[in-house]
Amino acid sequence: MSKFQKIGSVVGTIVAAIGQAGVVFAQSDIRVVNPTQVGGSSFSAIITIIKTVGGWMMTLAGALAVIYLIYGGIMYITGGEKGAEKAKTMIINSITGLVIVALSYLIANMVLNAIGA
Repeated sequence: MSKFQKIGSVVGTIVAAIGQAGVVFAQSDIRVVNPTQVGGSSFSAIITIIKTVGGWMMTLAGALAVIYLIYGGIMYITGGEKGAEKAKTMIINSITGLVIVALSYLIANMVLNAIGA
């Protein structure tokens, strides 16, 4: 068995084990209380959806930037002279990405607060 197959089988086993947790908790008792009627959505409901989706997008972008930063750090340590230059670029780009994510979060919150959300 090659090294790639061993790594793939370990990752596959971990993913399968984690995926089973959803099946175990599938019987939880969740009840819908007072759903809105058709057309009963308000402006605040739309703003809530925008905030939720935006929050998830910011979280995902921030997590990806941190992963990229960690990968750049590992490359910097193990990459040698040529890898160190590439790693420096990766680290700078990931920090730039984190700054952009933080600023976009602040701007989005300012706009949403300005419109009264």
